[in-house]
Amino acid sequence: MNVTTTRFGEIVIDEAKIITMPDGMLGFSEKRFALLTPQNITPFCWFQSVENPELAFVVVDTKECAPDYAVKLTAEESEKLCVNDGDEVLLLAVVTMASDPFDITVNLQGPIALNPKRMLAKQIVLEGSRYTTKQPFFDQAARGRASGTGSAAGAVSVA
Repeated sequence: MNVTTTRFGEIVIDEAKIITMPDGMLGFSEKRFALLTPQNITPFCWFQSVENPELAFVVVDTKECAPDYAVKLTAEESEKLCVNDGDEVLLLAVVTMASDPFDITVNLQGPIALNPKRMLAKQIVLEGSRYTTKQPFFDQAARGRASGTGSAAGAVSVA
């Protein structure tokens, strides 16, 4: 499938790699996306709409920024994602980039849960969570290591 994007020009995406989000991202009507991995080595990817060339989100696997991060899917969320107990579910966080890397934040309150087997995804809103929509990507220890003052994977359960 040929997809036109504003960031990467025209690209070819295998139809089997298209991710369907029946409910879309919050505030957006687009329902089909592709996960694009940049050529340079980085934890960040692009969650590119295949319906709207201008719509793309920078995302990261939550294991990269919050190794202890865990989400319990509701029965309704599990049904929409077609997951059963024991199925793999990837958790992606939308990233807000910044010129200072230590100001980069991730939305851990509204992760994207992805069933890679079915290529189905859903943005989940965690209510009453200790996480925020602007969680720092780098923890305090990393900031300390970078300044020379400090010391040296996401999980999902199905209801």
